[in-house]
Amino acid sequence: MGSVLPSPCLASTTWTAPPTATTPPRWAERARTHRSMDPFPAPALERNWADLGDGPAGLIADRVLARDVADYVRFRAVCSSWRRCSADPRVQGGLDRRFHPRQWTMLCEELAVPARRSFLNTSTGEFVQVDIPELHDHKVLASTPEGLLVLVHKRQRAAVHLLNPLTRQITHLPPLTTLLPPKHIDKLSEDYIYFDGEFKAWGSGIANDDSTVLLCFNRLRIIGMAKPGDESWNLLDYSANGMTTAPLMFAGRFYCVNLTDVMVLEMGPNQPPQLKVAANLGLHVSPIAHSVHLMNNSGELMLVHRRCGRPTPRNKSGWAYDAYRVDFDSGTLFPVKSLGGSAVFMALDCSLSVPLDVFPSDSLCADTIYLRFDIRERMMLKAGEYHVADGSAELPCSLVVPRPHTLIDCLSFSDTVKK
Repeated sequence: MGSVLPSPCLASTTWTAPPTATTPPRWAERARTHRSMDPFPAPALERNWADLGDGPAGLIADRVLARDVADYVRFRAVCSSWRRCSADPRVQGGLDRRFHPRQWTMLCEELAVPARRSFLNTSTGEFVQVDIPELHDHKVLASTPEGLLVLVHKRQRAAVHLLNPLTRQITHLPPLTTLLPPKHIDKLSEDYIYFDGEFKAWGSGIANDDSTVLLCFNRLRIIGMAKPGDESWNLLDYSANGMTTAPLMFAGRFYCVNLTDVMVLEMGPNQPPQLKVAANLGLHVSPIAHSVHLMNNSGELMLVHRRCGRPTPRNKSGWAYDAYRVDFDSGTLFPVKSLGGSAVFMALDCSLSVPLDVFPSDSLCADTIYLRFDIRERMMLKAGEYHVADGSAELPCSLVVPRPHTLIDCLSFSDTVKK
């Protein structure tokens, strides 16, 4: 399969389902055929790596897994003896963080094969295409910070799951009928045309107890908490005072914003879950004209205040994106003029921070906020990128296109449009 990315720094690979314990992947069969036709056969004393032994092979598997689960799946695909000495991700618990594709983000292509999606490793620049048969009868509501996909059945919309797209591990969750208040139950009907918009699940993820799943429907102001095997969800309603915000799971904790504060969900064994103040905003935020975006910038919780002001010579659009670091010690926001050298791709519901060192030096700008295609001023070609250091803005270079042409287009399409 050809890559949608023209950049030579991105390795393109077609990903198939992990092999069974006895069936090697197709590319391994081709490799054996190629070796049998080699006119220069290897010396007779060549090492048979399949006989490496469970101890050394198991140690290598552990180190490969610590680096990236995608490499681990490839490792297990080499031969049956290597699969025997390494744990099968699909028989482990779906919440086991060792097997989560944390560095991988799903890209969106309007012309994609129905059950195939493209993924980009933002830490290495690697690009793979993954066949996901579940997408024939499920739709994606969101991705979690762990790289898992929140799936709901297209017709039986009460059925919700977590899917690891690289290992194909599925975690079944309680039905949505046990989470939604009665006034929202009818929205699960297949005929409800606003389902995709109201049931976006950004802000969902795995709690820091490694056993609880948090399911957030921000448009409905609902958080559900459950463990795999539970029969129902524990419901918490919350309010953002009418303000447009992007909630976030950060370090296993749920954060959201209202008109005055950054809130964090506190969960404990002997107390009901409740939202508490993590930091005061100290900002004038309009619930109509502004929006507030929480983001994980290389392990640091940051907030961007999107507001419309007056045009300036350096920013003719008038839109500004003030960046702040959430200071938990003081409980306040600290204004910053740097993103630590990273580039941030910001959407209405989620944001993505990427380092620059794995991409070509002229493809991205450091300390820059790139607007994704669901931001209004981006769609209207009024603003495309905002440089945090000096407050200057640049116009976008392209409209929304069916297939991305640049790295910026590619990352701007990630996790923002209908999948």
